[in-house]
Amino acid sequence: MNRADRQRVSGVRGGGLLLLVGVGVALAGCDFEVTNPGPIQEEFLNEELAQPAIVNGMGRALAQGMNWLAYTGAAVSREIHPAGSTAAFGIANEWAAGQLEPTDRILNTHWEQSSRARWLAESGVARMVELGSAADLLTQGRLWAGYANRLMGEHYCEAVIDGGSIQSREEYLNRAERYFSEAIESGTGNRRLAALAGRASIRMHLGNWSGAAADAAQVPIAFEYRIPYYSVGADDQRNRIAWASAGTPYKAHTVWNTVYEPIALSPENPGGDPRVEYSYTPGEVGDAAINCCGPVPFKRQRKHATDAASIRLSSGREMRLVEAEVALIGDNWQGALQIINEVRAYAGVDPVQAANAGETWTRLKRERGIELWLEGRRIGDLYRWNQQNRPGEFGALETPGGGSNLERQDLCFPIPPSERETNPNVPLN
Repeated sequence: MNRADRQRVSGVRGGGLLLLVGVGVALAGCDFEVTNPGPIQEEFLNEELAQPAIVNGMGRALAQGMNWLAYTGAAVSREIHPAGSTAAFGIANEWAAGQLEPTDRILNTHWEQSSRARWLAESGVARMVELGSAADLLTQGRLWAGYANRLMGEHYCEAVIDGGSIQSREEYLNRAERYFSEAIESGTGNRRLAALAGRASIRMHLGNWSGAAADAAQVPIAFEYRIPYYSVGADDQRNRIAWASAGTPYKAHTVWNTVYEPIALSPENPGGDPRVEYSYTPGEVGDAAINCCGPVPFKRQRKHATDAASIRLSSGREMRLVEAEVALIGDNWQGALQIINEVRAYAGVDPVQAANAGETWTRLKRERGIELWLEGRRIGDLYRWNQQNRPGEFGALETPGGGSNLERQDLCFPIPPSERETNPNVPLN
């Protein structure tokens, strides 16, 4: 994040805290007239009462960053199909075609929101360490820092840290691993489990398979860790994936023409997989004609049923699939298939079959797609498997050609124009 971005982040954080303090004073005195005294002194952030607000701000920033990257990433990885509008909560024509161009100025927002989340979490954690903040708050801050770095490490082609030069995307992953490790040390209960699950997911990207398996084994299958969203009338508080398909007024994406459509729980398939549910009224179409196909059937995802629906960051079922992938790496495809079917049994769906390692890789790739559907994880998995040259096949509808309407499929987001034009350490081209 460049210097101007850091100044903007600081202003947002201070303004939010000032509002909280102003409201508290007004209520205490039964006088509802609030006067803005101007910029708040930084020393206020060192007060014990300010620490929960700082941590909450980290979480809200992460949720906003996820809103942008998870939605656009879902379109490019074909977890969803474009169904209409290209503005507001729509899918740009370039993204619909699978293109993430470094000249695309709309991608500035994705970068600014996710970079803001990372910076707020990291700087907040550093402040709390210096102040000796309570262990539970510090652990939560470290979790937000870990997940914010994972978000960027799973989505961006390269890393830039606080106005520095371009680095490998592994910089984000290494930072995430460090914050998750620190949260494991300081945390207890569900926060510690979330840190273990987060670190296991990072270690898969870094190729530390034994470490990933050791972390995953400590997380029970029933465990889930989520980030909340809110239906409060402010677009940046809503679950963007849900709001863009709410039908009031947006019908911007659909489950139609994806690999998930035929297996999903739906009016057309009442025995389908409940992890990929959609609703559909026959004859209903998206909110505009699209380049490839004209008006298309509006099959509304129901995983995130409302704009206040939370999104999972980690789960025990994901950890079992980590163990399945580790088994495949170790040439134990029979053990991997057994684990995959344990996850399916827990989800209430029938087992799958495979006759060899290649078929089991195909099953694993599909199972992770189903289990992590619309959680902002698919594009990172596709990138990882491509880089690691893993066997197994994908469905025709999630790769270029074969009816997907993807002209190509860019599996990571570029550093956008806003950073290139303001950071002297990053080349313009």
